[in-house]
Amino acid sequence: MNIAANLAVLFLLTAPVCATVKEEPMKIKAALSEAAKYELPKDWTEEFSMNQGDPEALLSKDLHQIKVRLSGGEGSRYKKAGDFLVGFEARSNGKPAEKMGQVAVSGQRVMIYRREVAVSLPPPDTGGPSTFTQEEFCVVPAGKTFFVLSYSYGDSIPDPSYDGQKVWRAFLKTFRVLKAKKPVK
Repeated sequence: MNIAANLAVLFLLTAPVCATVKEEPMKIKAALSEAAKYELPKDWTEEFSMNQGDPEALLSKDLHQIKVRLSGGEGSRYKKAGDFLVGFEARSNGKPAEKMGQVAVSGQRVMIYRREVAVSLPPPDTGGPSTFTQEEFCVVPAGKTFFVLSYSYGDSIPDPSYDGQKVWRAFLKTFRVLKAKKPVK
């Protein structure tokens, strides 16, 4: 076979895979866009993926991260917000996350929680130390589903050059749950 034929075969074999990879984030983005709207903070990037069966947006700038996760839908690990709050993902070293106080998100008063999350773990064969950081999160009801919104900085040493905490609080003010569209009869 000549080079042109090889390239044509390669293209035909990989084109469906490339389309699927590109299509998946678009489906996730669409699912999140139908359920809520928010403003992407200035100079931040946005990526979409699935997390335990839930569509999730990861907003980031350097080591600062805000996650928008829609839970309670089909295939979700958690069917209700209460299930999430007692689950291992909402715990800190086996204990319930610390309650930090309430804040208004999408016209609702929600509790902000804080927990420790691992930033780095030692290699499996060594007994080296793990590094932890703080994560703040809240659960926002959205009809039969709910959002888990969270903020963390990916280092145990705070960033003196950027106030991610301030951006997180401003982000919560922009977040809006959208009413589910009723099917047309």
